[in-house]
Amino acid sequence: MSNILPTLRYLAATLKHKWFVLRAGLRTGAPIWRLLIHDWTKFLPSEAPHYGRRFYGGGGDALGFAYAWNHHSKANPHHWEYWIPVTSQKSSPVKAGEPLPMPEWAVREMVADWLGAARAYEGSWPRDLDNWGWYRDNAATLRLHDETRALLGKVLDEIFPAV
Repeated sequence: MSNILPTLRYLAATLKHKWFVLRAGLRTGAPIWRLLIHDWTKFLPSEAPHYGRRFYGGGGDALGFAYAWNHHSKANPHHWEYWIPVTSQKSSPVKAGEPLPMPEWAVREMVADWLGAARAYEGSWPRDLDNWGWYRDNAATLRLHDETRALLGKVLDEIFPAV
């Protein structure tokens, strides 16, 4: 199968996702500039063809996708993985693998990303936190600094206020 068609389908899906991230980001209070450049690396040759094959081309090259995901998460600060140092430096108090605190703008964009993905790929906005399947299934696996976890809770409370 030609690589161009899966890549084009993926890029179209990414544009749809970006639209919903923009809409969600206006609710989360993420900076407009961050919403406009959100996921820009998905349009690069180091990511787009691998994502295209993975989601629209029969799976493709698993290692190529792993490289693309690593590139994406380490180049985009709205991903919590971006904030985990891979190595340590003797002058730093943070050890390799320990999360750094995320700035508020990054947390707000991260939540907008999650909400936009739910709308783009699942077809609807999450109505409440308790019934949001993706969050319920993934919250425990997020490796966040304690300050980031508290800030995430604040942002989620703003989006899904207690009734």
